[in-house]
Amino acid sequence: MLTVWLTLWSILVAVLAVIEWQYQKAWKKIADAGNPADVGFTRGLFLLCLLFERERAHWRMSLCEAELPRALRAPVLKVIALLLDADLSELRKPLESYRTIGDFFARELKDGARRIDASSGAVLSPADACILALGSVTDPKNPRVAQVEVKGTTFSLPGLLGIDPFADLEPGKTIMYCALHLGPGDYHRFHSPTQFTIFAGKRFAGEGLPVSPLVTGRTNDVFSVNERVVLSGEWSGGRMHLVAVGAAHVRGIFLDFDEQFAKDMAPSEGMYYLDGCQTYTQVPRGSGGLHNAPGTMLGGFRLGSAVVLVFEAPTGSTWRVAPGDRVRVGQQLLSTPH
Repeated sequence: MLTVWLTLWSILVAVLAVIEWQYQKAWKKIADAGNPADVGFTRGLFLLCLLFERERAHWRMSLCEAELPRALRAPVLKVIALLLDADLSELRKPLESYRTIGDFFARELKDGARRIDASSGAVLSPADACILALGSVTDPKNPRVAQVEVKGTTFSLPGLLGIDPFADLEPGKTIMYCALHLGPGDYHRFHSPTQFTIFAGKRFAGEGLPVSPLVTGRTNDVFSVNERVVLSGEWSGGRMHLVAVGAAHVRGIFLDFDEQFAKDMAPSEGMYYLDGCQTYTQVPRGSGGLHNAPGTMLGGFRLGSAVVLVFEAPTGSTWRVAPGDRVRVGQQLLSTPH
């Protein structure tokens, strides 16, 4: 019996030693690359990356994109909708038209299913979601913000965006942010949160870590290591960035507001938080940018997601919601002083 326990103990020690060696190796690569996503690469985050590493996510993507026999689509999707508490009364198309589970997650809604707030100078919710955290950032030397407000986890705004949002910040303006989690049963499209003119986009290759509060509330920097698309432009209050953060389906973020822009932002290879790789596209300034009215559909997710808004706003702007609130597309998040 003692021999068995010694053998098991030796195996456990050997496994832990290999994991620690791999962790140190990965951390050295991040440090040598300059840690472009500004992550605190803890052992907990490393273990999550081992468990949900993008190349091991193929089975989830395969399941998501497997075509369902037409006769089984309605029964299967009804069960999924029941389990996820998805509202089938809002569907634009009949269930039989969704060829895959991914198609169902990326479903469109009927016209008029969401009321778009028409208030002047307002920032609206880009998605049906739960607010994880929000606030203003006043110290450019400390750009880390809450990832899940009530849990105390954080991430870096420059690391998430790939740029410093404080650069050339005009007097009288403040950097604001809001992190939203889309649950499995939620409508998985994201929309323009205001009159939003897009001038540039970046797609960062990354992992497919879960973004539910069970994970983001316990581990820092999940948003900054995951696959994400950053849409950057301007609104009436200044510069704005909308970040679509993928999760289980790392290639499941898609854009739907400009065909060429979407093509240029196709999924890329590499691991951004290790080597800084990204796909980048820019709209020529002479073109006036890509204009999107409040509530315009910008894109969506085929499985698992979060959205982070980072934007400049006039000092004195007021949040109309709080962490933990459930919001819907078009609902007012923030108002600006008139």
